[in-house]
Amino acid sequence: MLDLKVDEGYAFDYLSILHVKNKKINSEKTSILYTSCHINLEKQINDNKLWNKIISSEEYIKLIYSNLKTFNAVEQARYGTITAKEVDDLNMERFYAKKQLQDKFFPQSEQLEVKS
Repeated sequence: MLDLKVDEGYAFDYLSILHVKNKKINSEKTSILYTSCHINLEKQINDNKLWNKIISSEEYIKLIYSNLKTFNAVEQARYGTITAKEVDDLNMERFYAKKQLQDKFFPQSEQLEVKS
């Protein structure tokens, strides 16, 4: 495995993706991945009040919802029932949700992902 440093928004985006996959796919593997990531991030935050604020925040819930819509859109794209533009729009919604979480809880950190 590789250890990859990412900005906080990216990390919580990844956690929310694993949350969605765990709910949609519901396998032992997705459960282990989600739980492992959750524990790892919680340890790194090292502040229970901040952790609980983030996990229960409107921004994090919006990020989960954006990832759920993106997940569903990718499934629809497999069967040609959604356009590439619609998938891209949902992916941008996810990007903005991630940015909102980053800006609210980690304003001192630079967001590393750049979109064209």
